[in-house]
Amino acid sequence: MISVEEALTRTLQATTIGAIETTDILKALGCVLAEDIRSDIDMPPFDKSSMDGYALRAGDCKDVPAILKVVGTIPAGAYPEFSVKQGEAAKIMTGAPIPAGADSVQMVEKTGIPADEGCVSILESVGLGKHIALRGEIMRAGNTVLATGTYLSPAVVGVLATVGKHAVKVYKRPQVAILVTGDELVEVAQKPAAGQIRNSNGYTLYHQVLATGAVPRMLGVVSDRMDDLRAKIKEGLASDILLISGGVSMGEFDFVEDVLAEYHVSIYYDKINIKPGKPTVCGKTERTLIFGLPGNPVSASTIFEIFVRPAIRKTMGFEKLHNLLVQATLAASFASKTARTSYQPATTTFHNGAFFVTPVPSKGSADVLAFARSNSFVIAPADQSEFNAGDQVEVMLRFDFWQQ
Repeated sequence: MISVEEALTRTLQATTIGAIETTDILKALGCVLAEDIRSDIDMPPFDKSSMDGYALRAGDCKDVPAILKVVGTIPAGAYPEFSVKQGEAAKIMTGAPIPAGADSVQMVEKTGIPADEGCVSILESVGLGKHIALRGEIMRAGNTVLATGTYLSPAVVGVLATVGKHAVKVYKRPQVAILVTGDELVEVAQKPAAGQIRNSNGYTLYHQVLATGAVPRMLGVVSDRMDDLRAKIKEGLASDILLISGGVSMGEFDFVEDVLAEYHVSIYYDKINIKPGKPTVCGKTERTLIFGLPGNPVSASTIFEIFVRPAIRKTMGFEKLHNLLVQATLAASFASKTARTSYQPATTTFHNGAFFVTPVPSKGSADVLAFARSNSFVIAPADQSEFNAGDQVEVMLRFDFWQQ
C-alpha cells in the first residue's frame, strides 16, 4: 500500500501528453493550444472612434461653446474620403475610422445643435487624442498574441477569430472508456429486484469525464464472469484511458486484475493509503492508461477527482492538473475514523475573503445523496483523528464548487 502522494507521482509519470490535431474554432472550446498564434493584422487596424460623437481638432474647442461646421458623417464600416480642417467637425460612430486632420472625438452627449444650419455646438472642451483608439494599440501584425498551452475559453476563441485563425492546433481530447462491473447491477430504466441496485457509477463517471473536456465512451455494465470481463476490457483498451468500476477488491468474484494481467498491463499500484478508495488500481498498456476504481459510488468519484482528473488534464496539455487546494476554517467538529488519509465530503463557501467548510454527514461510501450535497473534500491527515470547529484544515475544491 502506497501513499496518496506516491500514487499521484506514479500516475502522472505513466501519463503522456496526447497527440496534436487541427480543429475548427467552433469545436475548440475547452481545449489547449498546441501552437503559438501570431496576429496577421494590427488591432485596431486604423485609428478609430471609441464613442458616438464628433471627430474634430482639440484646439478648436478650447473655448466653449464652440461652433464647428459639420463636413460629413462617418458610419462604422466606411472609410472617410475627406479631411477635417480648422473649424470643422465630422459626425462619427463608434468603431468608425478617424478622418485625416482630426485629433480627438467629443462624445455626442457633450454636444448640441446650434441655430447655424450644418453646424454642431461643442459644449465641453476635449483633450488631445480623447476617445480615439490608436492603430495597433491592442496588437501588432506579426506579434505572438497566444502561446502554446493557452486554455481555449470563449474569450480566447474570440482572439483567434480576430486574427483570422478559423482552425488551430490543439492537444487532442482523450477518449475515456467507462466500464462498470457487477452481477448486482441493473440499468437506470429497470427497477431493481431483490439483491440488485441500479448502475449509478457509470453515469456519474461519464459526467465527471465530460466535465474535464475529454470524450466519454460508455461501455455499460458487465457481469463478474471472466469471459465477459475479457471481452469488455479488450473493447475498452481501444480507448486512450479505461476506467473500470468494481471488481478490484479481494472478493471471490473480483477478477479485474486477473484479466488485466492476461492483457499484459503493467500495474503501478493496487492499494492506496486513502479513505475512501483503498482498492484502486493503476496500470498501462502500450497505448491505454487504466484505472480500476472501487465499486462504491463515493469511492469511485473521489478517486476520480484525486487521480483520474489530473491524468486526463495532463493528456490534454494543461499545466495546472489538480483541483485547487485551499485552507479553510472548519465550521463544525468532526472525527476521522481511520488511520489512512481521509477525503471527507464537505460543503465549502467563500465570504469576507476567507473559506469556510462544513463536513457533510454521510452513511459511508455508498451514500450518493450526501456526496451530491457536497462540493469539496476536507483532507484529514493519517496521523490526526480529531478536528474542532475553528481549526484551519486543507480542502480540495471540486468542479461543483465553481458552479454554485
